[in-house]
Amino acid sequence: MPRKKMEEEEIQANLLPVMNIMFLLIPALLMAMEFASMASINVSPPKFAAAAQQKEEQKKDEKPLNLKVFVMEDGFRVSADGQQEGAEAGKSQDSKAPTIGLAKQGAPLNDYERYDYAQLEAKAKGYKQLFPNEAVVTISAEANIPMQSIIMTMDALAGRTCKIAKALKGEQLPDDCYFWQPIVEGGAG
Repeated sequence: MPRKKMEEEEIQANLLPVMNIMFLLIPALLMAMEFASMASINVSPPKFAAAAQQKEEQKKDEKPLNLKVFVMEDGFRVSADGQQEGAEAGKSQDSKAPTIGLAKQGAPLNDYERYDYAQLEAKAKGYKQLFPNEAVVTISAEANIPMQSIIMTMDALAGRTCKIAKALKGEQLPDDCYFWQPIVEGGAG
């Protein structure tokens, strides 16, 4: 039997109806976004039960420290209880001079060892001895400071040898942990 040769016909797809639907859907979706309500829930990490008790005791006994560290291009500005360390008497801040200068003067911003983290850690240790129940520090930075420098600042303020995992297991917080609950503020100064 002879086989019939099937002829292939070329079918052209008509995209015009699909394009018309998309043309109508885009404005409809944009208009629907105006009426859709957006909601957000502020979530914060859980606090230690011991920390909550410490805060209650601290409120009764002593004034909070309110330790703040501002990372600048030329060093760290440290202030406690609204008074910058090293500022002139009566002034709350002297923003021109850092409290802790650079370890490597003239180093570029991407050299993360340019800051004097050892001196910052020593200052945190001193504050921790004065305020043993305090664990919170507020950290902010200038806009051009690399994130790695902020992370190393948090490590220095917590204590470089601090192991928080012991506290999570129910053990007592080690003495080498200073300010291990950082609050990082954006756009602050």
